[in-house]
Amino acid sequence: MNRTRVANSVALLVALAGTMALGWPSTNQRVRSTRARPLVSEGAPPRVTLGNGELAIPDAAGHLVPLRHYQRIISTNLVTDRLLVELCEPTRILAISRAAAERKRDGFRYQGMTTVDGFGPPEAMVALRPDLVLTNSFGSPGSAERLRGAGIEVFDLGELRGKSSLSYVALGLGELLEVPERAQRLMQEFKNRLRRLKSDLGSRTPIRAMYLSTLGPDLQGGTRGTSYHDILVAAGLIDAAAASYRDWPAYAAEQVLALAPEIIVTREGFAEGICKYPGMDHAPPCRGQGRIVELPGELLDEPGLAMLEAAETLFALVYGGP
Repeated sequence: MNRTRVANSVALLVALAGTMALGWPSTNQRVRSTRARPLVSEGAPPRVTLGNGELAIPDAAGHLVPLRHYQRIISTNLVTDRLLVELCEPTRILAISRAAAERKRDGFRYQGMTTVDGFGPPEAMVALRPDLVLTNSFGSPGSAERLRGAGIEVFDLGELRGKSSLSYVALGLGELLEVPERAQRLMQEFKNRLRRLKSDLGSRTPIRAMYLSTLGPDLQGGTRGTSYHDILVAAGLIDAAAASYRDWPAYAAEQVLALAPEIIVTREGFAEGICKYPGMDHAPPCRGQGRIVELPGELLDEPGLAMLEAAETLFALVYGGP
């Protein structure tokens, strides 16, 4: 079961401190993660000519989505909710995810828009008569197939990991919205601001850090190949776990101690649970010999444009500004 599916299921059941997390994997074993699914390219999806001469692009699942003038678009995901607002005329946005409208941080962006439940039955979306739905395959089982069976095009975002998947989704959406140059400018500015932030470190020595949270009985990480890693690196930190782990490993306290992070980064309200985990009372950040930095879950857990704000906030909290 992938990171995205579990995180959103947890969010629906327990509200996850009021946030809508976009990703954790599920595991009850503390294992080193050594292999990962191939990441999509950071470039735009390639154009393909269909048998009828129509151009199309592949989504993350390989389904070819025709390039047409879509005018009734539904987004069921926080990442594409924000991208639609940045790239698309409001009149073409039929609905966005309910989770976006309910966010404390930036729900104002979606004021007055129709909302949908991406986990609900697809028939509710069919009733709105969209011509394009942006979704993840982790939603309602068989949802994409049923939507396509109703004559609706579906663009599957796939597994959302961070900068690489965001670039693929944003540039693909630019193609579908007929604004490829606008999408390219948006992503270039996003990447430029991430690079400028890291350069603000100047002559200061980067600090060793790692992302940690708790998921059930486990210490849950997020490192190389995830948005958590991208945020740490952009904020001028060294991801202490990246040399030995990737993806979303579950740790034993002994493994965390061996990595020796000076800073633990987690979401708001999770620091106490991390330090109460058996053995973590020996970790320097839990003993006052380092720091635990908490960020709002709405920033830290979204592998979309919010990664920039998360990195900027983390940089300011750790280094105090340029």
